[in-house]
Amino acid sequence: MGSSAKIPMKFNDHLIVLFTIIFGFLLDDYLNQFTIKYSLEVNFGFLIFSYWVFAMPEKIQTLAAMLYGMIIDLFFSNVIGFNMLFFVATSYIIHLYVFRFRIFSYFQLSVFFSASSSFYIACKYLLLSPYNYSYFVLIFSFVMNAILWIGIYIMMRNFRRKIF
Repeated sequence: MGSSAKIPMKFNDHLIVLFTIIFGFLLDDYLNQFTIKYSLEVNFGFLIFSYWVFAMPEKIQTLAAMLYGMIIDLFFSNVIGFNMLFFVATSYIIHLYVFRFRIFSYFQLSVFFSASSSFYIACKYLLLSPYNYSYFVLIFSFVMNAILWIGIYIMMRNFRRKIF
């Protein structure tokens, strides 16, 4: 068995990834009730999911992304398939460009992942509550999520190195 052999993730590893994503969405639910008053919506759950796919693309494939999204939809009583669709699409895009992303700077990565997070927020508002759609929320959330991405990246990378 050479060094290029793919070692699949264990069930416990998937649970660790899933619990960190769930923690991110719980943090979103708690913080957004305060931050939305200031036209800001943070998106820890989606950014944490994006980090995991970016950090371990060979281990988190599209099927895992679909299951994570479905579990998040069921756990948070969202529209069934909303997170599943975004998780699969984001996973697909990250898998397409993962080796190009490796040469990007932190700034370039934060712009990409913040833009994908803002697109997630925009679609959530357009599909689930179009009367509350606001460009100010998207612009401020883009800036905030770009800053958050750098912190999430560093924190989750340290966590991943200790656990995996």
